[in-house]
Amino acid sequence: MLAALICLLLTIPVIIYLVREKRKPKSIAFFHPYCNAGGGGERVLWAAIRAMQKSHPNYKYYVYSGDFDANKEEILLKARQRFGIELDPENVEFVYLYSRRLVEADLYPHFTMLMQAIMGGFLALEALFHLVPEVFIDSMGYPLALPIFRIFAGAKVGAYVHYPTISCDMLEVVSTRQSTFNNSSLIAQSHILSILKLYYYRLFSFFYFLAGKSAKIVMVNGKWTQRHICSIWSRKDVEIVYPPCDVEAFLEIESQAENLFEETKILRILSVGQIRPEKNHRLQIEILHDVKNRLKSDVEVRLCIAGGCRNEEDRKRVEDLKAYAQELNVAENLEFKVNIPYEDLIQELSRSLISLHTMHNEHFGISVVEAMAASTILVSNDSGGPQMDIVRDFEGKCVGFLSISREEYTETILRIVEKSRETRDEIRKFARKSLERFGELAFENGWNREVEKLLKN
Repeated sequence: MLAALICLLLTIPVIIYLVREKRKPKSIAFFHPYCNAGGGGERVLWAAIRAMQKSHPNYKYYVYSGDFDANKEEILLKARQRFGIELDPENVEFVYLYSRRLVEADLYPHFTMLMQAIMGGFLALEALFHLVPEVFIDSMGYPLALPIFRIFAGAKVGAYVHYPTISCDMLEVVSTRQSTFNNSSLIAQSHILSILKLYYYRLFSFFYFLAGKSAKIVMVNGKWTQRHICSIWSRKDVEIVYPPCDVEAFLEIESQAENLFEETKILRILSVGQIRPEKNHRLQIEILHDVKNRLKSDVEVRLCIAGGCRNEEDRKRVEDLKAYAQELNVAENLEFKVNIPYEDLIQELSRSLISLHTMHNEHFGISVVEAMAASTILVSNDSGGPQMDIVRDFEGKCVGFLSISREEYTETILRIVEKSRETRDEIRKFARKSLERFGELAFENGWNREVEKLLKN
């Protein structure tokens, strides 16, 4: 037994040496297994590669992707259609990961976070087997990928964190025994189960802390994420690089919302976001129900939910939401536009008077920024990125609204409808003026500034 252990320990340095010998020079690899999902994280990925293709054209760019059902041309086409981001196809390649199924949440009804993190490590090992890069950037949030590429590949490792795998808020939810989408009522109501889960979270936080030490540079998407990563990773060098919001393009949208509202007496509300539990689309349907019942008799309301579906589980969630709308008698007032193309999204934004966002502790909120730039009046959750970074008075003027409960959302929407067109136009004016810090140019400058530190090391 001792001899076997000694042999294993002697073998590890040999394995590390052999792996590092395969390192591809002038290569930058992004770990993003769901690169074709079409969400905010994917916008960051494509904008980052575009920024680096401009500033460092002598490097080759690789994306570790689990979307092996789509070829390079299809993935880049979707990036252009969904986000309006054009990449040089000659300078980007995809490394396909065939074990991505291992990180799917539905495989693990219990200990989901732990199992996804562990399986993310196995996925990183598969990625390492296919390609050993000089520079490695985790752009999706698989913590074990950081030490694996740092130790075995000897790569220069960076991380862009959209959302901490575990946050101080998650620990607080368990310790105070609150029932949420990631803390079931069964656990919240049990003192013993809550204590056990709290110990589990604390142990996970410790290993998450260790994984975070492997990154030479750490970028985050806003103040909310920065606060949690600084705390859990015990780092002071965590830099905010706001996500690349296509502010310039959305500012050019010619809003038809006020004229349509005046002519048709239809209040159009738009929700943009992936169809995931934490986005809380059920609450949006409940708000639709309440607004419908309280609007003046000559005004109708329409809610359009424009969101991306990643898999069959998300598509089933859409069907469940449609059934819930039937139950609340608002099915005729609700429309789903799943995986909406960029051009159609622009059209929906131009027609909508109000944008609705209901996720609690949204880490940033690219769709929130774009909705404000497109001249919709924003009603967002009073937490996370919208509260800390985006929906803040500008030059002493209101730029949007924050709410928490179903009742608050309903009251806020009704107040917006009752305001004069001139008052709503003033909100739009100052909202649009406040968004310069979230533009694509600001992202490119911030991204290249931080990555330059990595390339120079």
